[in-house]
Amino acid sequence: MKNILVIGSINMDLTVSTPRVPVMGETIHGHSFSTSPGGKGANQAIAAAKSGGTVKFFGAVGNDVYAKALVNNLECNGVEYNGVSIEDVSTGVAVITIFNGNNSIILDAGANGRITVEMLEKKKELFAWADYLILQGEIPEEINIESAKYAKETGTVVVFNPAPYQDFSDELYKYIDWIIPNESETELMTRVCVDNEDSARKAVDLIRKKGVRNVIITWGEKGSVYSCGEDIKIMPARKTEAVDTTAAGDCFIGNFVRMLAEGSDIDTAVLYATAASSIAVSRRGASDSLPTKNEIEKLINC
Repeated sequence: MKNILVIGSINMDLTVSTPRVPVMGETIHGHSFSTSPGGKGANQAIAAAKSGGTVKFFGAVGNDVYAKALVNNLECNGVEYNGVSIEDVSTGVAVITIFNGNNSIILDAGANGRITVEMLEKKKELFAWADYLILQGEIPEEINIESAKYAKETGTVVVFNPAPYQDFSDELYKYIDWIIPNESETELMTRVCVDNEDSARKAVDLIRKKGVRNVIITWGEKGSVYSCGEDIKIMPARKTEAVDTTAAGDCFIGNFVRMLAEGSDIDTAVLYATAASSIAVSRRGASDSLPTKNEIEKLINC
């Protein structure tokens, strides 16, 4: 088993379910409020660790009641925390509204947005340890670029989740080995609405022209479309009743990379990640919803 390093965000998720989406200026009643550890980076790290990966995490928390709980959650789920604490800022928070199993999110980056290159340099030994590096868009782009540069120096495979989407620089793209956007991020990146197989294949081709040869588009209830060598393939989703899609993409990414780290071929890794994310959407919460290796293998083998 090879080693996985995740550099990214760690948040506390504040979640409430609603019977409908309120209009501007309207107050409506919600229900089932909960707090749950989240953040795309932390979710992806936990997803990989819970399915059997050897995982270390670098990120930042603030000076508040959420910080200790979030670090403890990483460590309790098998992730070694190698992050920093920033005294004069809050820990990242995501305010999540769930309607009919789908979510909308407002993010306050907090400490995630205050990570510096100097902080990263002090942890440079992590890159020599890692075989795979997972990055996302919830931390400053300069941190992602420097992390990807360090990874290339050590021969580490770089996996990038461009979420939340922004106009990422060409410099970042040239260091990426795998890019894994969802369908809305893909549309922002390519100006192609991914609504059928032909448009999905076209989008993969356009992303490849940015210099990233390996692409997976997570496609919600339709499954995923991905490049495998020169081929572009479709992996259908597993039928499941979606309760909360909050960490579905993170679950997919963590499990996909974990399978690559185990030596699996791409098709098997995508199949495994698809099964894992189908379990995650059937549960509430972010990291709380992520399945174990036994749960995933039981679903695949049933």
